[in-house]
Amino acid sequence: MQHGTLARVLAVSEDEARLWIAGRVFDHPTRPGLTLRAGDLVRLVSEGLVLVSRPTQLPSAHGDLSRLSAERGLRYGAVLERAALLRALRSFFDHHGFIEIDAPAMATSPGLELHLDAISVGVREGMGGALTERFLVTSPEFHMKRLLSAGFERIYSLGKAFRSGERGVWHNPEFAMLEWYRAGERYPAIVDDLLALLPLCAGAIAAVRASRGAPETDALTMGEPLRVTFAEALGRWAGLDIRDTDLTALRQRARASGLDVRDGDDEADILMQAMVERVEPNLPRDRVVVIERWPICLASLACQDPDDPAVAERFEVYVRGIELANGFTELVDATEQRARFEADLAAREAARLPVYPIDERFLNALAEGCPPAAGVALGVDRLLMVLGGYDDIEQVLAFPFELA
Repeated sequence: MQHGTLARVLAVSEDEARLWIAGRVFDHPTRPGLTLRAGDLVRLVSEGLVLVSRPTQLPSAHGDLSRLSAERGLRYGAVLERAALLRALRSFFDHHGFIEIDAPAMATSPGLELHLDAISVGVREGMGGALTERFLVTSPEFHMKRLLSAGFERIYSLGKAFRSGERGVWHNPEFAMLEWYRAGERYPAIVDDLLALLPLCAGAIAAVRASRGAPETDALTMGEPLRVTFAEALGRWAGLDIRDTDLTALRQRARASGLDVRDGDDEADILMQAMVERVEPNLPRDRVVVIERWPICLASLACQDPDDPAVAERFEVYVRGIELANGFTELVDATEQRARFEADLAAREAARLPVYPIDERFLNALAEGCPPAAGVALGVDRLLMVLGGYDDIEQVLAFPFELA
């Protein structure tokens, strides 16, 4: 520690003080006659410690200093690792000729997916003007595809997305999302991007951990990636054969495998239950796993495989068994996209969920000619969690939802 360094006092014993310096904890002897208490700001000088200032109250057990310095600076370290991760992400895309775009956080339509709930905001048109409803975006996808239609070829967005009703170990209503697109490509090119990107991210986090003396995690030294189709994944880890079967037969096979399938469950419900309950808990923890070629009933915004109409060109990427990324060869047909939007709206109405506007500007952009493209969305908070070995998303957020 250099002379002149400022430090915060975390605790004081009879003859030493526990100091918080640049995200690390040090024990330092105190000199006779110097009375310190937790929260004091001190300076290190040749004679020892000198009191610089004293706060008007003791640090709260739930305050930012206590929270970030707890567990020998676990959360402080996560802030440093996040900064290194963001630098690595931008460096990767800049090196590969991508342009970073700034997507809006508020939009006319947040997307219509059945399992996503948006956050509504009211915006006045001028001082005292009419109140207009907008939604915090659940993803920058629609705006990025509009830019593809306008002639951009390689773009990425690194910003915040928002989803209501999502709070837990792996979820925060406000979260960091990385999304990127390649015009003129299909989804394997995006998978290649991901497989090249992940080791760079792991290296950036490992460098920060090494500089702080923090231990490495298993996720930083993973084996060769494993790529399987959706059907292969369900056969291998759920014991469920989904080939050449109708809905009645699928229900019977699912029940025979031990899944709790209700009479009203459709194909998508059954397959996602098998994924969540059987496949994801059994995925290898020491390898990146790519699950590709999803059934058309789970296409989301992916296009149909031209060689197999029962399959969509969709993939998901897992690390340590956790889903990090969801990508597609993009659906760019405006007529088909409108039909899917209308089906999503009908499903939301039937489930008595909030109904959002269809994004007509997005559909117009597709109709004007969006090029064939592939893209993916990756959760940055989750990426930091799995590569850094964190157990709860609140450990990697400087200000989780409850403290924002």
